[in-house]
Amino acid sequence: MKRLLNGLLVLVAAAPLGMHAPAHAAAGVIDNFEIVSTAAAFGGATPPGAAGPYVLITAIAHGKLDPAHALNAGIVDLANAPRDANGLVSYSTDVLILRPQSAANATRLLYYDVVNRGGKLGLGDFVGGDLVAGTVPPATFPSLLQKGYTLVWSGWQGDIPQSGDSLHGAVGTAFPTAKNADGTEITGLTTQEFIGSGTTMRLSYKPASLTDFSEVKFSARQSWYNSNHQLGYRTSYSAAVSDWKYVANSDGSYSVSFTPPQFVPDEHNVSVKPDAGTIYTFVYRAKQPRVNGIGFAAVRDLVSYLKNLPADAQGHANPLRDMLSARCIVASCSSNPPTNFDVAVAAGESQSGRFLKDFLYQGFNVDKFGKIVFDGMLPIISGAKRTWVNQRFSQPGATTTAHSDHWQPGDQFPFTYGVLTDRYSGVSDGILKKCLATATCPRILHVDSSVEWWQGRGSLVVTDDHENDLALPSNVRVYLIAGAKHQSGVGVRTGINTLPASTSACLFPTVNIKTATVWRALLSRLTDWVTVGAVPPSSVHPTVAGGAIRMTPTQTNYAFPADVTNVKVPIGDAATPTVINGAHVGYYNQIYTTDYFPASGQAEPIVDFTKGYVQHVPKLDSNGNEMGGIITPEVKVPVSSYVGWSLRKNGFAVGESCGLEGSSVPLAVNASVKSAGDKRATLADLYPTRSDYIAKYRAAANDLQALGFILPLDNQNWYQPAPTNISSNLIPNP
Repeated sequence: MKRLLNGLLVLVAAAPLGMHAPAHAAAGVIDNFEIVSTAAAFGGATPPGAAGPYVLITAIAHGKLDPAHALNAGIVDLANAPRDANGLVSYSTDVLILRPQSAANATRLLYYDVVNRGGKLGLGDFVGGDLVAGTVPPATFPSLLQKGYTLVWSGWQGDIPQSGDSLHGAVGTAFPTAKNADGTEITGLTTQEFIGSGTTMRLSYKPASLTDFSEVKFSARQSWYNSNHQLGYRTSYSAAVSDWKYVANSDGSYSVSFTPPQFVPDEHNVSVKPDAGTIYTFVYRAKQPRVNGIGFAAVRDLVSYLKNLPADAQGHANPLRDMLSARCIVASCSSNPPTNFDVAVAAGESQSGRFLKDFLYQGFNVDKFGKIVFDGMLPIISGAKRTWVNQRFSQPGATTTAHSDHWQPGDQFPFTYGVLTDRYSGVSDGILKKCLATATCPRILHVDSSVEWWQGRGSLVVTDDHENDLALPSNVRVYLIAGAKHQSGVGVRTGINTLPASTSACLFPTVNIKTATVWRALLSRLTDWVTVGAVPPSSVHPTVAGGAIRMTPTQTNYAFPADVTNVKVPIGDAATPTVINGAHVGYYNQIYTTDYFPASGQAEPIVDFTKGYVQHVPKLDSNGNEMGGIITPEVKVPVSSYVGWSLRKNGFAVGESCGLEGSSVPLAVNASVKSAGDKRATLADLYPTRSDYIAKYRAAANDLQALGFILPLDNQNWYQPAPTNISSNLIPNP
């Protein structure tokens, strides 16, 4: 049949009989796929390299879940959510679809970009252009639109409110809250953290009581470490915050307004004034927990519906049903395809990559038909972490680092994809364990930056707790981009070391390595693997056997090859603190066996400091750059040393590990300005002329393209004119 969507005609198949009511036996259904608006993307212009114009569909997916179904058994508190007359739990999510206007110009691949805190990160890294402004991607950008893919974004994070306008607003959700069987409020102790110089902390959940403060614990500190080791919650290294009150917000939520204490203890239990790096921890009894685990099922059921079904449960036609006539993308296609798409591939950055791994680990990559949901996954910069989503009073937006949200669920065993036995608990588990049982494991390319090995426990993806390299499953590849920070930099520009400014909190300049080019190449390799079986590059990361890995970093075994002003590194448990400008150095993100949900009901986790997991970081070469990973042209032809750690500066908990930033330590221009003791080469040693540098950079980029880690279009357009309003170290001109 034909369906008119705001003036655009979409050909769809009619709904079969019996599709107008949700089936009780189904794990979940998209009951009503409500199309809010349809419009031509990019003002109707065809993106460069695409076969035709694209269309934007803004929608709301209204779903229903059966709490009694085995596929939903793991969703915490689903059984305590309100139910309709059929015993089903209702929810809804924002959806945005970017599809070729005509199926004749489309290929049968659905690309799902996992939103990050409601934002569409993949637009900048994989699509290009500007959907809101209507600007097409530049011809120099290798956009997914050139391949005729259909792109989908949808809400999954329970604490991002549904906007109804997923193009202009956050891509959010409307999930129910749980109650006890007798209808009374569920309450529980939970912990909220705030870092900064402000005096207001927004709470994730409403307080159970606005007058009973008997269970509240409000404290402040500068560090989760002392001079020699990590600290738990119950420690004298904190100061009480006594002057505080609850404040109602206009949206119905609550905040805590407080007066910082006059002094707080630092890592040596020395009193210092609180600053913009002070950690505030508020333990309180909360109520009305959202059923955040619905987010996994919501993605499962939406992708299954778009990929397979002709219509929603109310009989409204699937707006992607005409993809039955799109171009086949797999090696062999039926003349009468049974599904709307041949394959579905998902990618997600940071929080979104962690979501994908948890989606897989918790058993959501199989739909109600027993079919695979995502055929391929690209978790980007996720480290060894998963998410804090599917627990009561969870906080899906939180992520652990050495300094912030340090004690939170989502980063405990298992850390890797294959099934291993934990030497502490004796449990055998792995991210792939559940999909192996249902034969629904996707092909996976996992890519991290150096920061994930320092802050995200990334080495535990590829090494076990006995300091051995792991044999990864055959459907998994793991890559580390040497020296890179968490997010992509802008790249080093034709021999000018741009010395990008540090973030407001960090001591050192940040890292300019452009990792998004590698991500794009890996997504292309993943789709080739999933669709036609083209084997991607082998895993590339530091290994024990290859000698490019260093066990548990300390000042003595992680030697920066220079005595450069202000260059020191985070140190480990047994090391003596090192002073930089009077401040003590921060730490990498250590991990121990932790009970995050004690039987006593207390909010603070219980840590066993005798059961720590051995982590590794990359070794450095003679110029202070990391070895053993994907070596980008910025690292192979360096103008700086690039490392995956940084430190906080004065006024921001000085000396502590600085979030997810890396550090850029410039090479001296020549011997006359080289610091005493700096063992690294100078720019003049490495590159007699700028043209020599450019030739070496070009050769390095060509080598990386040959290995499959840069797309030809990205390689051809690597040059960017350097800005003039920046400080720089210049390679001598020809």
